[in-house]
Amino acid sequence: MIFRFSLIIANALLINLGFLFAFLVRYGLNIPDVTFPPYKNSFVFLTLIYVGTLAAFGVYNNRFKSSWDLFKRVFSAVFLAILLSVAFVYVFRTRWGAFPTSVFAISFFVNVFLIFKTNQLILKARKKIQKQVIILGDGKVDAIVGQKANVERKRIDQIRELLKYHAIDEIVVSERITNAKHLNLLLYLERKFKADVLFSPLVYLELLPEIINGNSSVELLSTFVGKRSDLDEFSITLLDISISLMLLIVAAIPMLIISILVKLTSRGPAIYKQERVGKDGKPFTLYKFRTMVNDAEKMVGPVLAKQGDPRVTKIGRILRTARLDELPQLFNILRGQMSLVGPRPERAHFVKLHKALQGLRLAIKPGLTGLAQIRSFYDLIPKHKIRYDFLYIQRRSFGLNLKIILQTIPVIFSKKGW
Repeated sequence: MIFRFSLIIANALLINLGFLFAFLVRYGLNIPDVTFPPYKNSFVFLTLIYVGTLAAFGVYNNRFKSSWDLFKRVFSAVFLAILLSVAFVYVFRTRWGAFPTSVFAISFFVNVFLIFKTNQLILKARKKIQKQVIILGDGKVDAIVGQKANVERKRIDQIRELLKYHAIDEIVVSERITNAKHLNLLLYLERKFKADVLFSPLVYLELLPEIINGNSSVELLSTFVGKRSDLDEFSITLLDISISLMLLIVAAIPMLIISILVKLTSRGPAIYKQERVGKDGKPFTLYKFRTMVNDAEKMVGPVLAKQGDPRVTKIGRILRTARLDELPQLFNILRGQMSLVGPRPERAHFVKLHKALQGLRLAIKPGLTGLAQIRSFYDLIPKHKIRYDFLYIQRRSFGLNLKIILQTIPVIFSKKGW
């Protein structure tokens, strides 16, 4: 309690320091006489508003799982405090005078930085920014658990003891859970603590074939491979959504024209739907412009696509060459089924047929483009695809995704790749 009170006092001082700095940035040393009195008369109330919102957003919690968790809380709290403060000083403007709006705008960035960095340094010094990890089972998990985490190991039959915990950030399953009660309790703990549930490599590879074949009772399956920090995951998702929306806006009219051309030149729907295997082996419906004759697979069954395929229509050949047939998959990305970058989604038939298309390759969302697509050819066989896919999964990041997206552009115009 003393520590929390001291942190609140420190933040109260930083809030006012932020306002004073904002005044200096806005007006320099010669602050006009009419602009400073509104702050002087209201700073106590403004401080209470800021501290109240910081407390409401959990900035003074006893523990944080990461610095990113702390930053999100500080950012959200200061943003709300700005809105409340602007409304407050507006109500009392006739009594105290008009408070400069520009000072609020400048102080927002200053206060977020000051409060976050100060609290981060203090909390790290007291080891209060630390992920709480529980390992279930006796299996090896060296490659999964971070070095800075507070780690405890429990046997599978001790899972009920986790109900007594106040907070759990991550549960790592190192042995297969065969008891239905234990599995249901694991799912309950995941929802109660909003914890990440990860599986060790051996457990994941053991469970995945069951998920692909539809025989597994596991409703939640996260993976250790390809998983990144909250900041990285947020950045990658933001990149997916923003670029997909931009492309859909730009390509709206061309997509309409393509739909009409496909309908006019061959029988069948303009949009082709096909079930593909997504993250953790979960099936989803993939969309693309139809480039083959209608019901093409009824003639020969499922076969891998290749250049010079006789089933491809004339307009379809043009669409494939320009990669325009893939545009409807932007909707798959917005629905969270795919990402802009990742292993290409395969059909269940080939996933079951080729072991190379199973395993860790399904640990992340499939992508519209990827390393295999910018470095090789359309009809790359599974055992060659896997080398590029594993390389990407191990190094997956916002920066790499952006680089692959940019490298995809010349690949499209060079008529190489997938």
